[in-house]
Amino acid sequence: VEKQLIDVNPKLFEGVPKQKRQLIIQSILSIKSHSGPLPDIETLTGYANLIPNGADRVMKMAEAQSQHRMKLEAKVVGGQMAQSNLGQILAFLIGIAALGSATYCIINGHEWPGALLGAGGIVGLVTAFIQGKKRQTINLVDKRLPQKK
Repeated sequence: VEKQLIDVNPKLFEGVPKQKRQLIIQSILSIKSHSGPLPDIETLTGYANLIPNGADRVMKMAEAQSQHRMKLEAKVVGGQMAQSNLGQILAFLIGIAALGSATYCIINGHEWPGALLGAGGIVGLVTAFIQGKKRQTINLVDKRLPQKK
């Protein structure tokens, strides 16, 4: 590795003692990776040594972030349920209005417009219901599939 580095930049290690060269090369070769809400134990220990109560502060920050995320998720779920309920109530009112209008038309001698209005209202509601269920199923499948990063 040292030879390859010197090939790239011949003056890279000028004036650097052999021991320091080895430390530099080791630090280049050591790759560290971590995934998750908390740092690994070495990093956490480093915070504890560097900052007074550093590890405790990091843990409190992670706990606060977790509580914040859970509150947001609860709001989103509650909002989606309220929106769904409102949609069902409005769909029911539209259906009743369409059937009432169709009945009124038919009673007053306008059979074809009344039949079209009634059928159109029911078909529209059924279509909206089916499309909503399809969208809900697609969203559920998307949430269950692992996300690519």
